[in-house]
Amino acid sequence: MGKTLYLDCFAGAAGDMLLGALIDLGFDAGRLDDLAARLGLTGVRVTVTRVMRGAIQAPLLRVEAPPEQPHRHWAEIDARLAAAELPAPVRDNARRVFRRLAEAEAAIHGHSPHHVHFHEVGAVDALIDIVGFCLAIHELEIERIIASPLPLGRGQTDSAHGTIPLPAPATVALLGDAPVYAYPLEVETVTPTGAALISTLAAGFAAVPAMTLLAVGYGAGTRVDAAGPPNVVRALLGLAQTLPETAETTFTITANIDDMNPEYYEPLARRLEENGALDVTLIPCVMKRGRPGILLEVLAPQSKLEELIETVFVHSTTLGLRYYPTARAVCERRVETIEAPFGKVRIKHAYYRGKLVHSKPEYADLAQSGLPIAEALRLLDEVKKGR
Repeated sequence: MGKTLYLDCFAGAAGDMLLGALIDLGFDAGRLDDLAARLGLTGVRVTVTRVMRGAIQAPLLRVEAPPEQPHRHWAEIDARLAAAELPAPVRDNARRVFRRLAEAEAAIHGHSPHHVHFHEVGAVDALIDIVGFCLAIHELEIERIIASPLPLGRGQTDSAHGTIPLPAPATVALLGDAPVYAYPLEVETVTPTGAALISTLAAGFAAVPAMTLLAVGYGAGTRVDAAGPPNVVRALLGLAQTLPETAETTFTITANIDDMNPEYYEPLARRLEENGALDVTLIPCVMKRGRPGILLEVLAPQSKLEELIETVFVHSTTLGLRYYPTARAVCERRVETIEAPFGKVRIKHAYYRGKLVHSKPEYADLAQSGLPIAEALRLLDEVKKGR
């Protein structure tokens, strides 16, 4: 069983945050000064301090470099990495990440990757973040990386190309096919460097994979938010476990409602089921000021998440909801029909990993007999015994 790294990017992801989380997991930060020398970066010093982001303490990585830095072409960076005295997997992964960055920038600006000038993403700190992250996963012997869906902030920011929208165009280009969702603040949550590292090196995006948890690390970002979750990446390191073949990734949507006519819950649940919900649960609860309320829980396939969120807002009175990835395992179902004295009865058999775990007759078929359910079950048992 190899080591799995799960990147929980609930507040976003940047290169320094991702590397900081691996330092918190045990990677020696002292190796980064040596790394700068191997990359031919003179006058560069890397410091790590522990800071508070909300209620969470985490390492904050800072790269100190001479103020005048050249704009580097991708070809120069690639050649520098190819010549660096680094383990082959570290060198190869770092070159892959920078290649993706170059291709993303080239697509945006309409020219060849070889002519891409790295501005922000080509700065010394990006070299340290990317190569340092690749070195850390190598030295921590991490074999697989899985990431959570990524939150994308909005707004605009200044760059070497002038004012650009958030998420940055390079970030959006790098996250094709990645699951993303809206972050509620006007801030940059996912940087191009963070997007390049995750989209290049992660095996996929999902809920926390099955693994035996070994350690948890946090990496702090430079942004200090008065609102929103702590600006950190959380990294879970574990030994991979085999997922059952029947596992799938879904999302749980929850909302607390205390101002809706009880008559409206049945049509709300029906509409959610019609729109693809796998399960809808209504749980009585007590809310603020002692008001009785309902906790709505909806199990949603990933492909139906947005449609079901809209259904909750349109067909209930809630003004907000929460959703998060949920691992789900299901049994294989097979239906058998038995001829009973009172008519046909469908029997649902449930199998898990090929093993029969339980069987159950359809209640509607028993009820249509007009007999007491206990009597219908007795007659059905007699039929099964005589087979």
